Order: sequence, then C-alpha cells, then structure tokens
Amino acid sequence: MIRRPGHLAAAPPSAPMPHVEGLDVDLAARNTAAAGGDPARFAASFAAGFAAASDVDAVDLAGVAAWRAGALAFRDDALQRVARLSQTHPDAAAAALGLDSADLDAFLEAQRDDRFWWPGRAASRGYVCAVGGFAGLGGAWIAPPVEAAPLGDPGAFGVRTGEQWWRLDADAWGSRLRALDVAPEAAAGGAASIVLFPDSYLAWVHVRDAA
Repeated sequence: MIRRPGHLAAAPPSAPMPHVEGLDVDLAARNTAAAGGDPARFAASFAAGFAAASDVDAVDLAGVAAWRAGALAFRDDALQRVARLSQTHPDAAAAALGLDSADLDAFLEAQRDDRFWWPGRAASRGYVCAVGGFAGLGGAWIAPPVEAAPLGDPGAFGVRTGEQWWRLDADAWGSRLRALDVAPEAAAGGAASIVLFPDSYLAWVHVRDAA
C-alpha cells in the first residue's frame, strides 16, 4: 500500500501569513516543527484564524494553530485556548481548526471524552490517521507493524515492528512515535484501535464508533 502517513482531516485553505505585532510567527512555525508539527499547516491555520478576527489574541491563536498542525504536545494547552476563544472569537478558533463555526461547540464537547473526534470522522467511517510508513520512503519503520495494543494513557498504543516496540500517541490532529527499550504493558482499550495490514508499513488509527 502506497498511502503515506498522515491525518485525513484537511488543512485550512492557504493564506498569506499576516504580520502580527508582538508575535514572531516565523519563530512560532519553527517551534511547531520542532514539536513534530507541520509548519506549513501551522501557517495556514494561523492565517485562517487571523483573517476571521484580526483582534484575536495572537498567542492564543498560535497555540491553537500549533496543535492543529499536529504538534501533539500542545494539545492540553490548546484546548484551554480554544475554550477561551470560543467565548470571545469563535470564528477565529473555528477557522484555525479548519472547522465550521457551527461545529466548534460540538468539537469541544466531544474532545472531553474522545480525542479522536472531528466533524468529518463519520464520513471517513472511523478512520483517523495512518502512522509509520517505510523508512526508505521517508517513514519511520524498517519493518512492517505486526502487533499493536492499547496502553493505559488516553490515545496511546504500543506497536511492534519486527523486534522493535514503539509507543504511539495520537489524537484527531496529530501523532507521535517513540521507540521503546522494552515491550510496553497492554491495558484495556477504548473505542479507538490500531488496524494493521499484511502488505503495508502503515498502521491506521480507527475508531469503532464513527458517530
């Protein structure tokens, strides 16, 4: 299978990066990349949010855009910022996330219990993202994944490729892989699971209830 790793949820439309007083947006994009996010997606998300409301708090918007760009480490902070912006600048928050404004409250509510929910998931039949991929094509793995199990933390899974175990952390917008020194201890899983294929270096995050 030739599909590359990535999330299905589309990025906001491209737009020129605005100049914002008091915020180095280029540095913010580089910091997003250093945290595992996509700087181009950060730029698109930030620009979309700023275009929706130019008086929005730029730091809040940057935090949301970094999470939307796949920098999973910013998730908890970004959710707090989205909740704040939903009261003051909902159009900016929704635009930065690539959502319709009418879906913002439902998104925030769903994210409390389901980190993999986004409005397009039902149409995708529960598919969230593909991770891993063949290292020779820019992916992470030199052997295909053959075993996977949920771990104790939300959105965390153990995946084995050959003799190597990896920890996968993921949510609706981003994912992060880390090689482990020892096999992780499996735990009870939730609605999300890992789907493996005999002919692929990719692993899919899939949610059983696609509502």
